[in-house]
Amino acid sequence: MTSSNDTQIFTTHSSLETTAWAEDFARSLASPATIALIGDLGAGKTVIAKGFGRGLGVKEDIISPTFNYVLEYQGRVPMFHADLYRIEDANTFRAMGLDEYFDRDGVFIIEWAERVRDLLPANTIWIELSASEQESERQIRVTRGAP
Repeated sequence: MTSSNDTQIFTTHSSLETTAWAEDFARSLASPATIALIGDLGAGKTVIAKGFGRGLGVKEDIISPTFNYVLEYQGRVPMFHADLYRIEDANTFRAMGLDEYFDRDGVFIIEWAERVRDLLPANTIWIELSASEQESERQIRVTRGAP
């Protein structure tokens, strides 16, 4: 791990390590929280969401909500998991009422969050994932507040 100001960088070497990192990170979260996941297709955003579910005590399997937009889970606090891959912009997000999740008690995890960057709360935790030359290695950059 390396860090600078409000940014920390972690490296994981497998999807199991990435899941374990997210599980550990989620245990430290207090509700309400908004988690913005960004990264290329296949970077591991859903893997991170699965780890968050475990860390929050969710018993169900966490699946990608691509065709549902938001899935809700119950753990030690509620977890809301959104996938904005098919949403064009913040206006669509608002029109669908998804911004109401910011006012709910729980952890709101948003994949492809850069599409609604201007709507996210100031205290959003940004997690950017990128793959390295080694296929299973991931760099995880965590920034608290606007990146």
